[in-house]
Amino acid sequence: MTEENYRRETNRKAPFVQMRGGHPSYFAVCPACGNPILICNLFKRTDGSRSANPYGRHYSASVPGVADYDETAYMFCPLSRNHSDPGDTRRTPTDKAGRELYALMRDQFDRYVYIWEKTTGLHVGRGYARELLSMWRADEGWRYYRASYFNQSFMLFYAAPAQNLVGRYLLVDGPLHCYLKKLQIKSIRFTPTRMDGYVRVDRAEGHGFVDLSFLIHDQSPVMRGEHCVETYRLSVCLGDVRFEPDLKLVLDTGFLDSLMAKDDSHRNRTLLDMAADVLD
Repeated sequence: MTEENYRRETNRKAPFVQMRGGHPSYFAVCPACGNPILICNLFKRTDGSRSANPYGRHYSASVPGVADYDETAYMFCPLSRNHSDPGDTRRTPTDKAGRELYALMRDQFDRYVYIWEKTTGLHVGRGYARELLSMWRADEGWRYYRASYFNQSFMLFYAAPAQNLVGRYLLVDGPLHCYLKKLQIKSIRFTPTRMDGYVRVDRAEGHGFVDLSFLIHDQSPVMRGEHCVETYRLSVCLGDVRFEPDLKLVLDTGFLDSLMAKDDSHRNRTLLDMAADVLD
């Protein structure tokens, strides 16, 4: 966050700049929970601030023209210092933040898939993408309070049942491929594919049906200085046997922002058309 970024996005005008107590206050919207935030140290050091650099602080009241305050959303916000685990708590069907998450999944679906693949190394082809998106819609995944605009790539899997790994494509030496190699599962093998840089998980010769599945769980926000990441655990099971330890995955909460800052020349139109069809 810089003075120049704030000027460019808000033009330093109302409703984001409001006079309060004879001094200007600078507001924005929390990207995780949709609540108003007060920007501190932007043009002048705020008295009692915890840092010399600009930062956002949740504002516990509605700010006209910016955002309405939602105490429940704040309580579950991963960027809140008083964060609570939301479990399976859901937003109401008419919740504004939930509706915005639905629209974002439709409009940024290709980028969410890209973030998932780069973070885990597990490829999502067209058929699998439609299957995941259809499950997300049926489950109304946008209503979970644990869902935010930057973590929807993982929310596609978080509420989904265990997913089969046999037949899936993995990025060579990506996180999941390396993890499975360390497990040395004798009933599977990695087959080279026509897709450059990827292998397919297949059953090994001499083995019948192989039930190898994974599950995403244990979402946790972690502050690294002034930057927030989310960690997840990916569990792998062979039949009813779960391998230990789980694969720990780290999602950079700024990943989507960095993709959205680029031009649209490399967007995946096939996935965008699919999302427009499924999430009409």
